[in-house]
Amino acid sequence: MASAMVLTEDEALELLAFLITAARTQLDEAAEYGPLRLLTAAGRLADFMAERASPATRAFLDGPFKALPESVLRSIDPSKYATELDTVCRAVGDYLVNHFGDRGAS
Repeated sequence: MASAMVLTEDEALELLAFLITAARTQLDEAAEYGPLRLLTAAGRLADFMAERASPATRAFLDGPFKALPESVLRSIDPSKYATELDTVCRAVGDYLVNHFGDRGAS
């Protein structure tokens, strides 16, 4: 499968600016905001990718990450928050193993 660009230059610059400014903001914010900033960046990246991604990746982007409820991210229950993030991490890992494993099968 030919590689397709999933970000425009403007989208990549927006994401880059967000990540850099979030890193600076983190110096003055509570530590628990770090994961929220990373998830915000991941959400922006997923939104940028969705229109240009393969059908399988598009389905993945609409799956576990989108299912992560906003309320859990703002929850005061760190255990529930960690459990939800662990679920999404497993889904990402499973998808990547399948996605890149298909390339090695040829």
